[in-house]
Amino acid sequence: MSELGVPKATDYGALDPRFPFPHTPTRTVCQKTPSQFDFAASDRVGDRAATERRLAQAGTACAACPIAAACLRWVLVNKQATRTGVFAATTPRQRTALRSRLADRLGPDWIDVLAVQDQQRREQAAAARHDPLTVSQSRIVRLDRDVNGPLRPQRRLPAVRRQSNRADARGSACWCTGWLLAWCVAGLLRGGCVNLTADLGC
Repeated sequence: MSELGVPKATDYGALDPRFPFPHTPTRTVCQKTPSQFDFAASDRVGDRAATERRLAQAGTACAACPIAAACLRWVLVNKQATRTGVFAATTPRQRTALRSRLADRLGPDWIDVLAVQDQQRREQAAAARHDPLTVSQSRIVRLDRDVNGPLRPQRRLPAVRRQSNRADARGSACWCTGWLLAWCVAGLLRGGCVNLTADLGC
């Protein structure tokens, strides 16, 4: 393992270079306390209640992580590097089920499909930066701004609502994990961008 808790290619063979591990300016919870996210199927044999509590804590931490969606994509693609442990609020068994769902939806070469989608998005973003709007497009943008006003920033939830959301997430690990899985998988299948922290109100 690397210093930040990210598996190195030398540990597991070649990781897929098309899906680099997501990074943030500050260290995430799993990088600060990696032991909290250690999990193997055999852990359920011992103290099951303690294991479930630990999984609930890891799931809550993942739900508030700004790179949870990208982490889930990375962990699903790099199966060899993630046979154990909690990644993006998922256990190894849950990740196996998610890979099966992706294969059913996108075909056996679903990893290549995701890589192509990523490449297309990067090319579209690059083209948007270099190709200015046409006169007609500029008029539409200006008309929209005149009619609807400037884009308003996303409304932040009140502090009481955010605390309530966090309490609900801590009190129901199944809800937290299931919601995160459904949301992230939907984002993967759409090929779109998901903002987990905004929807959680964190």
